[in-house]
Amino acid sequence: MSKKQNVKTFFGNNIIRNLLMIIATGMLLALLATLFLNLYTRHGQNMGIPSLEGLQAKEANAILHAKGLHAEIVDSIYSLDGVPGAIIDQIPKAGNKVKKGRAIYITIYSRNPQLVAVPGLEDYSTRQATALLTSMGFNQISIEEIPSEYAGLVVAVKYRGRTLAAEEKIPAASPLTLVVTRSTANDSLQLNDEYALPSDPSDHGETNRSGKGTIDDTFF
Repeated sequence: MSKKQNVKTFFGNNIIRNLLMIIATGMLLALLATLFLNLYTRHGQNMGIPSLEGLQAKEANAILHAKGLHAEIVDSIYSLDGVPGAIIDQIPKAGNKVKKGRAIYITIYSRNPQLVAVPGLEDYSTRQATALLTSMGFNQISIEEIPSEYAGLVVAVKYRGRTLAAEEKIPAASPLTLVVTRSTANDSLQLNDEYALPSDPSDHGETNRSGKGTIDDTFF
């Protein structure tokens, strides 16, 4: 058999032909993937990230847009001392290099305080309710007492003079008033002591200095 016939037979084999097509397709896909990665990663087009802390979101975006970047707000924190809308953190940090079109994630000071759900505290002791509210960030707590049979139990929680429903949301760290009971039994005892009449040694036949009982003549 001649060499031409051997070559023709080799390429005429379906298995060999399919194998060569698979190899050629794989090489083409690898080449396309390399070209795509080169375009996607944009070699040599890294951008340095400026410091954004203290800037307003609009100011930061203006600076970033000039570099082909943009800012995205991912979180906000309320602080009495913070400037509303000012940036307090950024990811990636300033000085890092990123590709053009990348988003810079920022955290800002919230313009409105965070809302917190106040739990139902009815029948809690004053100490328990105060400790729970303090742990939630409510540090301005005043006490309003009302008379009751039992003392030291929470009846209601007030915010700006209004009684809150259980799990109602109000601004964090707001001043609250706990309405608690004051026992009326102690008040009654104090009132009786104040108005109790002093005892008269002449009553009930009390003994005189000689040790003998005396009789009130006016009785007859």
